[in-house]
Amino acid sequence: MYYSYRLTGLDRRVWLLGITRFVRSFGRSSTFILLPLVFVIDYGVGFFETGLLIGSGTLIMAFVQYYAGIWTDRIGRRKILVFTQIPNIFFYFLMFLIIYYHDFLIILVAAWLLTIVVNAIQYPAVQATVADVTSVSDRLSGYTALRLMANLGFAFGPLIGAFLASYGLQYIFLLASLSNVIEVLILYKFMRETHIPTGKTVTRKSLNVSYKADRFFLSFMIVGILYAILSNQRSSALTIYTVVLQNMPIIYIGYIWAFNGILVVIMQVPFLKLMTSYLTPMAWRAIGVAFGGISFLVLLGPGSLGILLLFMFISTIGEDFMAPTTQSIITSIAPLEFRGSYIGVYSLYTSLGTFAGSVLGLSLLSYLAGIPQQFWIIVAFSTVAVAALYLIMDVPFKRRFRSQQTLE
Repeated sequence: MYYSYRLTGLDRRVWLLGITRFVRSFGRSSTFILLPLVFVIDYGVGFFETGLLIGSGTLIMAFVQYYAGIWTDRIGRRKILVFTQIPNIFFYFLMFLIIYYHDFLIILVAAWLLTIVVNAIQYPAVQATVADVTSVSDRLSGYTALRLMANLGFAFGPLIGAFLASYGLQYIFLLASLSNVIEVLILYKFMRETHIPTGKTVTRKSLNVSYKADRFFLSFMIVGILYAILSNQRSSALTIYTVVLQNMPIIYIGYIWAFNGILVVIMQVPFLKLMTSYLTPMAWRAIGVAFGGISFLVLLGPGSLGILLLFMFISTIGEDFMAPTTQSIITSIAPLEFRGSYIGVYSLYTSLGTFAGSVLGLSLLSYLAGIPQQFWIIVAFSTVAVAALYLIMDVPFKRRFRSQQTLE
């Protein structure tokens, strides 16, 4: 088969990263889930403007990840993993103070954008580290382990964040600052370098020549951009729809995202066994995206916690099939010296889709505020169409995977 089922024998550094992903998700997951409410409720920012703010963060993240991918291939992983996160301790604490005193919206936005920059610098190093310490056949298991730990934190973080938000939205940012301290200490104490750069210097020019000549990778990115536009509606649009348009309690957001985290923890390992026994990662990706499209149709039902939980149940099934395949596919087809760089390039272009999804999604939701069911119908059927595109890519993926496996 294309990937093997292997969790117990993975390199300890995979699990070390997994522990830091748990800490991060536990402390920060509420910040990006509930941030739209800070803008809309606390500061009176409109739907479109909120979408533009959220989208601008994604756009900045995209360009930073592009260069961060090159940097991690040039200088290694550890320095980036450890030291880039220290500023976030202060940025999140600053956001806590600003929201507490309910002032200085510009400074709040600036601090939030800086957290985006810092997180974006670290992301390619995390993903490339897993590829460094796993074989091609073990790679899906490695990324699944990382995702499993991150979602274990997600099982508790949003619920605690929603509880803290009932006393004040500012407290979720204080929790994020504290979690950052723990993450930095763990990485500094235990993380060892996984990538010693070769004599071949990674430059923008060499990277551009490599990926622009890679037709399969370009096709994978184009479809990824379309998927990013649509999957983004599960975050900002869903939050605004639930709390503002349906007048449901904020705690419901915490419930459904905690439910998401619990489901991932329960289902991801059995799904990994299934995914390593049948079909290809690209085929499972298509199936996962199709489940995501179907889940949006659930939101056509009457607004209630039960409907939201059913939506999240179906959506999480799709997420479990789809999410671990992203970095597995990229690092399995990328040249060895460009692993981090290819992740950065993919993140750059798909983040443009996420930016477009934030702006277009909230704009369309605002336009259809009186009939939001039409919004979810458009998103659902468009997502299923993207799933079909991934299925078409399955045949060329098989050829590319086998040739790359021979090289490694």
